[in-house]
Amino acid sequence: MSTAMTDHTPATPTEHEDRSGWLATGAGVFGALAMTSCCILPLVLVSFGVTGVFIGQLTALYAYKWVTFSLATLALAYGFWKAYRPVPTDACADGTCARPVDRGLMRGLLRGALIVVLLALAFPIVSPFLLTF
Repeated sequence: MSTAMTDHTPATPTEHEDRSGWLATGAGVFGALAMTSCCILPLVLVSFGVTGVFIGQLTALYAYKWVTFSLATLALAYGFWKAYRPVPTDACADGTCARPVDRGLMRGLLRGALIVVLLALAFPIVSPFLLTF
């Protein structure tokens, strides 16, 4: 029996980098959702028919808008760096490679999160003009 089948080698650096790329993407998406908690999220919840006293309390999070924006910007910047950096060509030189990362999905999620963050930033500026129609 071959020892390659039973060999439990530790994770290669490539596998660790793949996880950190997805972690950065998840942090960027979470940061984008945190940005919407004060402005857009209550509007979306009400338009889907979700009601309750807690929706009115979400506007209290507006005071933390710049904190969540800073965290979302840092997470998105790190996520974009992980998603768009070049892959080293010698990563599989020894014959062991991790599963390839679907960078297209990662990039799409990051772009969507970036759009949500930009919408959350523009919402307080644009909303008075939308109410006049």
